[in-house]
Amino acid sequence: MPVRLRSVNLIHGFERFLLSIPNWSCNSGEIVALLGPSGSGKSTFLNILGGRVVPEEGKVWYGNKLHAKVPLVPGHYRIRMVRQDFGQMPYKTVRDNLLEFAGIRSEMSEDRVVKKWIKDLNLAPSLNEKARGLSGGELQRLALGQALISRPGALLLDEPFSHLDPAHKRRMQDILKIWQSKSGASVVMVVHDVRDAMEWADRIDVMQDGSIVESGTPQQIYQTPQTLPMAHAFGRVNNFPINEVNDSLKFHSQSFTIGKNWFLRPEYLRKKDLPLNSKFIESEFNGNISTEIWQSPDNSVWYIRA
Repeated sequence: MPVRLRSVNLIHGFERFLLSIPNWSCNSGEIVALLGPSGSGKSTFLNILGGRVVPEEGKVWYGNKLHAKVPLVPGHYRIRMVRQDFGQMPYKTVRDNLLEFAGIRSEMSEDRVVKKWIKDLNLAPSLNEKARGLSGGELQRLALGQALISRPGALLLDEPFSHLDPAHKRRMQDILKIWQSKSGASVVMVVHDVRDAMEWADRIDVMQDGSIVESGTPQQIYQTPQTLPMAHAFGRVNNFPINEVNDSLKFHSQSFTIGKNWFLRPEYLRKKDLPLNSKFIESEFNGNISTEIWQSPDNSVWYIRA
């Protein structure tokens, strides 16, 4: 697959922070999730990829075209970014904001496009309302619509679902998936919820302290994470010092180790593997997933997927 976005030797610093990413790329049609704690550099990196921030050192390409160092208008015309502050014109209507980057020249085409997106985004009651009167969730849906209507080759999403209730979040995810599969656009998205990355991304890049500390498919990150935050990112996990685990579990085919720590996801642990005389404590429910919590005689806690 041809490379859609690429960066080399990026360095960008603040008073207490340094972004340092030697080499990074996103292929045409690839979906990459940037995952990591607040302050790890995800949004800064996204703004550099979008041409909104010029790094102190390093270069960024869209295809074979190098980002301009000092653009008159920040950003690249083939890249659209949905920012955390949304970026709408507060005194323009929803309709006018939606059409801001559409590049449509006839009123008939405008009407057709507006009707489609207003329906998809569930913004019909607000069509002629000024953007400043919208809720955070409505502004976020409008920002997504603005980006998609402009038919970008690369879409950059900074926490795209943070203001959405579960129903609208699911609807926007479905719209994005359909749009991406049809357009073949590349997507780079900053997420805090690992479930958003697992569900849609082709690759997860984990950021910490301004660097990418591990990268892999969602399955790789889940099954064999390389960092402690990713080992614990998916909820309950069996975790003990490796010298405290018996051999039958120590070499379990689904277990993994990070340093001197041993891990096994709850769905791979069986009751017969528990220490003798372990006691059932309680069950935890997360949707249709139930996890049983057990305690062994030495007070260690174990987790089993019910």
